[in-house]
Amino acid sequence: MAHIIINGIVSHRDTKPYIQIMTEQGVISQLSMADARNIAMNIMQMCARTEADAMIWKFFAKADFPESAGAALMKDFRDFRSELDAEAIETAETDPDA
Repeated sequence: MAHIIINGIVSHRDTKPYIQIMTEQGVISQLSMADARNIAMNIMQMCARTEADAMIWKFFAKADFPESAGAALMKDFRDFRSELDAEAIETAETDPDA
């Protein structure tokens, strides 16, 4: 299994900060701070969602409920999360009433 190495650099070319993602073979990607934060948040979000899915699966298996019932509930949760993700984010800059 390859190890992933995360490194922060300041570019000599433009003096901006970047995050590098590497393996022992070299740099895979170089990201802006915004891109790096977005990826980090996506990973954290996916960790939480996958843990919730696993919890549903384990609960249904432990209670001897049919697998199809656990799968149906998991799908309902995923659909619900998708609806929440689609909601617009309101900020002071975008809220006309603020």
